[in-house]
Amino acid sequence: MKNKKGLIIFSAIVLLIGVIVFCWWIFFGRFEDFTRDAYVNGNQVRLTSQVSGFVSAVYCNETEYVKQGQVLVELDKTDKEIAYHSSLASLGSAVRSVTQMFENVYTLAAIVKEREALLVKAEIDFHDREAVIASGAVSMEDFINAKTNLEASLSSLEAARFNLRKAISLVENTTVRTHPHVKSAIEKVKHGYVNLNRCVIKAPASGLVAQRTVQVGESITTATPLLAIVPLNQIWVNANFKEIHMKHIRIGQEVSMTSDFYGSSVVYRGRVLGIAGGTGAVFSPLPPQNATGNWIKIVQRVPVRVSLPEQVLMKYPLRLGLSMNVTVSVKDVEGRKVPEPITAKKPIYETKVFSEQEEGVDVVIEKVLKENESFVGMISEEVKLLGTKRR
Repeated sequence: MKNKKGLIIFSAIVLLIGVIVFCWWIFFGRFEDFTRDAYVNGNQVRLTSQVSGFVSAVYCNETEYVKQGQVLVELDKTDKEIAYHSSLASLGSAVRSVTQMFENVYTLAAIVKEREALLVKAEIDFHDREAVIASGAVSMEDFINAKTNLEASLSSLEAARFNLRKAISLVENTTVRTHPHVKSAIEKVKHGYVNLNRCVIKAPASGLVAQRTVQVGESITTATPLLAIVPLNQIWVNANFKEIHMKHIRIGQEVSMTSDFYGSSVVYRGRVLGIAGGTGAVFSPLPPQNATGNWIKIVQRVPVRVSLPEQVLMKYPLRLGLSMNVTVSVKDVEGRKVPEPITAKKPIYETKVFSEQEEGVDVVIEKVLKENESFVGMISEEVKLLGTKRR
């Protein structure tokens, strides 16, 4: 009798548990897809130098947190400083050389005016002698000399005009500052200035330092890996779901995640950002060749990208490669499996570290220009006409 009563109680408990499980599945379980095959992923900023050189200082170590713009590595600046100061000298020389070109134009213009005056005098002398040569008031020799002097003055004026046009062609439609020689020298100064600043390598993003291999005294090139930075706010989860579970997964669905790093008490709530364009096997270094040999069906897994809330990440930061327990709520299946085309005009990620390398160079260039230029403006139209007008 007692055994029968115990069996009834046991059966009732089992039935109750079954009912509870069935109700949970009806109202909750069938609207959830779960996987343990999920890992934290994120951006890794692999830092290299923009110039070659010898490492003179290192300011960070692995596991340390650095901010964007913070100095991480310095290179020896000796060669770059020499090249930069040489470019400054070349700019000053170019400004003075172009200034001489402009001054030469006005010098030749004055010569043209002088030759024009001499030509007028030669014409008067010739016509005066031509008018009285028949009366014998002047000798034939004097008349021939006047005629020869007129022809020589005319040829001399033409030569002066050719020289003036040649000088104008070197500076026409420019000023000292916009002349190609000066602009080329300015670009060389900028190049030298930027290369000098590139000897100070700064963090392009904020994050944890990892894989630091750079050492003091090491000779590096632009291809030498120095270290990596892991931005803690640029992290997401790649959840690998079996293909048989992908039927109801849509972009925008709510996701709850836990990590063994903090335990089940810390729950990350995100959303499905996107579904990969292929299974994990397709993108492996050695993708399977199913068309050859004996074929055995293996259930494939599709990576699903899930967002992580930045507010929770700031309090409970994760690390790349950590495993996650991911549950996707598939109750709402109205979302898309393929995202809308990208329409954003702003970059997703950006840094101003590299654009700041040129800051301050304009002040240096302006100083060099003011110290060396003595001619401001363009060639006047009056001077241009001197080189082109004909008698």
